[in-house]
Order: sequence, then C-alpha cells, then structure tokens
Amino acid sequence: MELDRRNVAALAVFNAFRGVAIGGYMALFPMYMRSLGYSMESIGGVIAGASIVMALALPALGAVIDYYGPRRMVAVTGLIAALASIAAAASQGLPGLATSYFLFLLSFMAGQPARMAFLAASVGPERMGRYVGLTSSVFSASHAAGPLAAGIAAEALGYEAAFHSMAFSLAVGTLLFLALSTANNGNGALGGGSLIGRILGSYRRSLKPERRFAGLLAFIALDRAAWTLWFPMLSAHLYSLGYSEAETGGFMTLMGIIRTAAMPGAGILVDRLGSWAAIAGSEALGAIVAAGLALAPGEPMVYAWMALLGFSISLWVPAYNAAVARIAGGSGEAYATANMVRSVTGAPAPYLGGLLYEAVAPWAPFAASSAILAVTVLVAATVLRASESGARGLGPRRRRHRL
Repeated sequence: MELDRRNVAALAVFNAFRGVAIGGYMALFPMYMRSLGYSMESIGGVIAGASIVMALALPALGAVIDYYGPRRMVAVTGLIAALASIAAAASQGLPGLATSYFLFLLSFMAGQPARMAFLAASVGPERMGRYVGLTSSVFSASHAAGPLAAGIAAEALGYEAAFHSMAFSLAVGTLLFLALSTANNGNGALGGGSLIGRILGSYRRSLKPERRFAGLLAFIALDRAAWTLWFPMLSAHLYSLGYSEAETGGFMTLMGIIRTAAMPGAGILVDRLGSWAAIAGSEALGAIVAAGLALAPGEPMVYAWMALLGFSISLWVPAYNAAVARIAGGSGEAYATANMVRSVTGAPAPYLGGLLYEAVAPWAPFAASSAILAVTVLVAATVLRASESGARGLGPRRRRHRL
C-alpha cells in the first residue's frame, strides 16, 4: 500500500503534545490526591477500580474504534484526556477525582488501539516497525519531560493551573492532528452491522480468537506475567538496596534516554528481521536484566542493567505493535483485545512478585521472571515466527471506515 507520510507526521506531532500532558498527569494526579489528604488506600482504590473496568471494556472500545474510524477516535481520545485534566482541576472530592482518573484511563486505553489502527492503515503492516518506533520515540521523549514540567508548574502556579496547562497541550495537539492528518480507509476484521452487534462480536472473538492470533495472545499473557513480577516495583527495589531518591531517579532516567534514542533504529530492525525476532531479542535482554538485578545489584552493574532494559523496551514497543498488525490485521479490535489480555494477566503478578520478595528473598521475583522470559524467547522463535510467516501474503483485511 502507498505510504502516507502526512499521517505519520500528524501522529508524531500529536504524540509530542500528548506525551508531555500524559507524563505530567500520571506524575501529578497521585500527588494531588495525597496533598488533599487522601490515604494511599484511597489513591490505590481509585486507580485499581478504573483499571479493572477499563480492562474489561477494551473489546467494546476496539469495536467502537473500528465503527467510527481510527482517525476520528484518535482525536476523541485526545479530547477525553483533556477533559480528565479539567475534571482534576475542578475536583477535590473523591467522586470527581475518580471521574477524572476514569476519563484519563479511558483515553489511555482507547488511544493506543486507535493510534495503531490509524498508523497501520497509513503505512501498512510491512512498515509498522519503523514508523511505530519513530512516532513512539517522540512520545517517549515528551513523556519523559512531562513529570518535571508538571511538577514545576504545580509548585509555581498550583495544581489547578498545572492540570489546565495539560488540558491545553492536549487540545492543541488534537487540533493539529486533525489539521495535518488525512482520512484513510483503516483496516480491521469487522464488516457491516450495528455498533451493538459489533461490540458483542468483539467480545465473542476475544474469547475465541483465530488460531494465529490465539498464539500471539498466549505469548502476551506469559510475557506480561513475567515482566510485571518485578517491573512495577523496580524503583522501590533499588531504593530498598540503599540507593537514594536521586540515584534511583538517575537509573530510571538512563533507561528512558536509551529507550527513546534506540527506538527509531529498533523499529527498522523489526521490519528487516521480523517482529518475532525483535520480540525474542527483547525478551532475551529482559531475562538477562532480571537475572542481573537478582545476582549483581551493585551500582556499577545497575547502570548496565538499566541500559539493557532501555534497549529491551525500545525493541518491544515497535515489535509488539507490528506483530498485532501482521498477525491479526491491525484493527482497533485486534489491538484492544491484545491490550485486554495484557491488562488482565498483568494485574495479579505485582502482588505475587511482592509475596515472593517478602516471603522468600528480594531476588526471588527477578529469578522467577528471568526463567519465564527464557521460555518466552522460545515461544517467540517458534509460535510467533510461524504465525507471522503464515500471515504473509494474506494482506490486511479491510473495510471502509466512515471518517
């Protein structure tokens, strides 16, 4: 298919404005609730409740994206995120704050399938790796700047002004996206019919996916369980080893810098080697990092582990999105279903990792993760390789979206 560079540029511009606002909101919202006197239990309850609802709603969101078209829904998710920031600025009570976070998570969860479906329709599955890498690196860079910018704004002007500035950034980014982008036909697995029928069909297909897609979903479930045994508590683990807040932040920043810098090149590798090969490489690096953090957590080596972690993530992002496009057609429904599996299977693993950490030893969740990731390397090299090879030549399944 013909490459639509204008749409790639539009998505990159949108990600630049969106990244600053999303990074700022994620950093500021829990602190804002804490500053209002809410307990950690209340903050965690708001986040967990919204996360569970959104995970279960993802197939429906995928159907909505395919029904209305990805370009339109990318814009809608940008505006919803802006509303989330406005709601936070206007709220001090728990219902209003919960509504704000629900809107934020709705935008976050629906936005990724919408953007990837839009990109797949603009560049084609065969070029997804490099253009996911390109547009995601823009988001990664601006996302890294978001927490600092939001923190400075909150200190200087107050939380309300900081949230309003995020809403403004999102509104500007959304308007620029609509002005720069052009309508495309999109691609997806669904045909005609009512929206309700499509939603019901989406849930039915998520429970009984096609064989190739089922293999990818099984891999995703295993992968998420392995990574989330330790990744969500990595900063807490480093802090517990005696590193200061500044040192821990420096480790995380190093990871983010390498992830951002390496992602465009990693995307090119995905297209040249195949998404399965890039995923296998990412998982292998992840297994090395997890084992390294368990066996050699001293300061000189932690820098090496964080650098490798940045490379691993830089490979994973374009490879995962390219795999969904090549194996499952790249529709909004396909991305939403894959994300649902990631959300559901990743939810209990941090708790299990915490249990291993406290009941056995700090190295236990890292060792368990490393062993599972070694298995996922083999799964990527066999199951995903066969699925991607089997999908070649079939081309993406298409239908016309109303844009």
